[in-house]
Amino acid sequence: MNLSKPINPIRNYAFGSGITALILLSPVFAFLVVIAAEMLIDFLIVGGTNAICAVATGIGLVLSRKRWRRPQVVHQSEPEPVFGNTSIAAAPM
Repeated sequence: MNLSKPINPIRNYAFGSGITALILLSPVFAFLVVIAAEMLIDFLIVGGTNAICAVATGIGLVLSRKRWRRPQVVHQSEPEPVFGNTSIAAAPM
């Protein structure tokens, strides 16, 4: 901790306000998560096997999305000169 610098009270108030907002809004987020889980369970019960397969497929697609991306091909702007013996075969002894 650097004691030679003065403490900025605005930064402290902003940090405290953010923590307070997070604490006060966490029950709201938890309630929304519970409602979403209930909706998913109801959808699975009503839909039966097809709904379970659809949800499993959706989860699989989301998890494997990283593998869909093709690697970007980097093209060389100009050929680089190669000096010296460039033969692949070994020189005779």
